[in-house]
Amino acid sequence: MVEFVFSTFTGQVFVISQLIIVIVAVLLTAISIIAYKNTRVKKMIFLIIAFVLFAISHLLNYVDQSLVDIMPDDARFAMFGVTTVVSMMMFFLAILKK
Repeated sequence: MVEFVFSTFTGQVFVISQLIIVIVAVLLTAISIIAYKNTRVKKMIFLIIAFVLFAISHLLNYVDQSLVDIMPDDARFAMFGVTTVVSMMMFFLAILKK
């Protein structure tokens, strides 16, 4: 019984956390787009790409884990890892770009 309650609670925390991450990433993408339109600073493009990749990877992770099994777990883990690394590289380039 305790295991069922714990697994149900853990599943709900996963769903809520993935949805919050996607919402925050979309909001940060919108803010970055507005900032780019106002300033035309080229490094903002790297931020936009990073936030979009972050939102897409977490959205796919949520959909695959909670709603519909659209890809094997190995492919999902690989996709999630690659998009995380690429997002970090985009953040790094946004910091270094002059």
